[in-house]
Amino acid sequence: MVSKIKKLSSEDLDNISDFFASVVEKKIFSQVKSQKEILAMDININIDYNDENEQLDIDADVDIDTDELSDLSDEIINEVIDESYLELDEYINENFRE
Repeated sequence: MVSKIKKLSSEDLDNISDFFASVVEKKIFSQVKSQKEILAMDININIDYNDENEQLDIDADVDIDTDELSDLSDEIINEVIDESYLELDEYINENFRE
């Protein structure tokens, strides 16, 4: 059984958001031959936390501009985000569970 999430402060939420964004970014860069393929990248992490029912919802939105030679597709980006959620779950379990 998974233990409850402890009461999260705004600093905790910032740390979770920063961690998730860095994991997503690192995994996206690992999918390209050269970082120069990525002309611009914007990662938005939206966290909705209700401490009454201890519900934490986290969404990632990635907006990427790549050069015309890049093989980076929306499918790959979505896979990267899905994989990143697994790391996020581990991070939350290790740091924010009672």
